[in-house]
Amino acid sequence: MKILYVGPSMITDKLLLVSQKNFPNLETGCLKYNRYIEVPELMDQYQGKADAVLFAGKTPFKYYEKSRSDFVLCDYLPRHETTLYRVLLEITYFLKYDISRLSVDTFDKKMTKRLYKEIGVEFRDENMYFAEQKYLEESYTDFIIEFHKSNFNNNKVCCCITGLEEAYYILKKEGLPVVLATPSEDVMLQGIQSTMMRCIAQKNSENQIVVVTIKLNIPSEYSLMKDDEYAYLSQRIKVLDKLYHFSSRIDGVLVEQGRSEFMIFTTKKIIELETKNYRDIYLLDLLKEVSVINTYIGIGYGKTANEAKFNSYESIKLAQRHGNQTAYVVFENSQILGPLEPISSGKKEDNFDERFYQIAKETGLSANTVYTIFSNITKEEKTEYTSKELADICRVSIRTMDRIILRLTDAGYCQVVGEKLMSKYGRPSRILRFKPFLLF
Repeated sequence: MKILYVGPSMITDKLLLVSQKNFPNLETGCLKYNRYIEVPELMDQYQGKADAVLFAGKTPFKYYEKSRSDFVLCDYLPRHETTLYRVLLEITYFLKYDISRLSVDTFDKKMTKRLYKEIGVEFRDENMYFAEQKYLEESYTDFIIEFHKSNFNNNKVCCCITGLEEAYYILKKEGLPVVLATPSEDVMLQGIQSTMMRCIAQKNSENQIVVVTIKLNIPSEYSLMKDDEYAYLSQRIKVLDKLYHFSSRIDGVLVEQGRSEFMIFTTKKIIELETKNYRDIYLLDLLKEVSVINTYIGIGYGKTANEAKFNSYESIKLAQRHGNQTAYVVFENSQILGPLEPISSGKKEDNFDERFYQIAKETGLSANTVYTIFSNITKEEKTEYTSKELADICRVSIRTMDRIILRLTDAGYCQVVGEKLMSKYGRPSRILRFKPFLLF
């Protein structure tokens, strides 16, 4: 999928950064203009080269829509209240101007009045000026510039807010106090996601939208991993790597929904082909290879992205009821397929905590001591250590560490593979190597 971002340089550059950060597999293009009335002519060179177009704002979108109707799916970044919040904060705390005397374009009076009420600031109709939205006229930018200049020069306002980058630079050059209302990163992220989902949903029935939801089973209150942020994050990174790999295989769009939940938007044809009509959910095998955190997979079909998303959540609930490392599919007609399990799943493996309790039982050490040793080894990303190095990273004395190592060695969980002279005097220190399968 390729999305073309259209807008002035300041906003399109930010859109590209947000896109690269959150959707690394999404192909993007960029069309920058100085005046939005140039857009229809500039767009001709991109005919057939993008699946969708996302405009930086409503003004260029409406103007293009008036001039052309034969391109592809088009959308624009909405005029969101969070953008106005940011602008008012900038005027108040950085520029030190009175926000009760403003000249405003792009945002309407109703939205601004509601926002002022929410933040507890008095809205005075007689001191607030809002430009008429004439974005379908070619002279709209000139109209906006004159509107702000007239209000400021006649001492009606102390600052101006504009959503037009071309007007902003002209007003700034003429010495007017002006702030550019650029969309926040969250607004851009929502705009990109919305455009991608609409693009997928617009495909024909063979390319019906399918949502794959992956949920990590957060360690319980009594889990050894619960308080170890590094251990959890290292597992999450491994999971993400496999999810991006799987997403690219099914030509999908991966969206992170938080620390423990992810969604992949793809199509019916591709995922059914890739999973052999769900006979092989190899994503389960991929995750099982790298993660000690249990995962659930829910696959949902739907006529719309929202319906597919809802069905994927329903299938996640079924997977959670059934048990770990399973997947379910909920189709558009509410039919259910599942439980689906990894092909390689024969004997059920011990989970993360059980492995360390087993080592503790065999060595006579506490489970927390065992966990502390192996989690710190993982952070160091080495394979061989001396007892002093281990004592230092685990913050215990060398004598205590020697007793721990003796028990681990007797139980076969580590072995002496050499010696190392740590100083000119004294005996050399043992070099210890731990079994690879213990390093998560």
